[in-house]
Amino acid sequence: MSEKAEAGDEQDLGALMARVLPRLAALEEPILREAGLSMWEYTIVTELASADVVSQVELSRRTRRDPTRLGKNLDDLTARKLVARARASDQRQRTVRLTSSGHTLYMKVKKRVRAVEDDFLHSTLSEREAASFRHLLARLAALDIGR
Repeated sequence: MSEKAEAGDEQDLGALMARVLPRLAALEEPILREAGLSMWEYTIVTELASADVVSQVELSRRTRRDPTRLGKNLDDLTARKLVARARASDQRQRTVRLTSSGHTLYMKVKKRVRAVEDDFLHSTLSEREAASFRHLLARLAALDIGR
């Protein structure tokens, strides 16, 4: 059996994702720019939208964002009144939550992002395949959350 056949004919996931992610980013970037958000800020806001309050440490872990860089992003989002920070019961930690303005902006942006993602997915995938892809990707993304 040849080495190629043993390895399979499929490309590695990392190589495939490296081709897909820039395409998605190019579709989403104009929407985020218009909303005044960077991709990292949108990632942070998206994570905050899924929880009432989260510690900065947990937010750093969930977004895989370096705590120092996350702090800068949170400073900017706080200055724009999109997030609010407070001291946790453990005074060494701070908690973060979306403000109502942040939630409103998130919902508007999410709707537009979802539309371009759906167009992208449906350009090649059926409705069922696209839904399955989203579901499977969400499961893979959740693997790191519990660790």
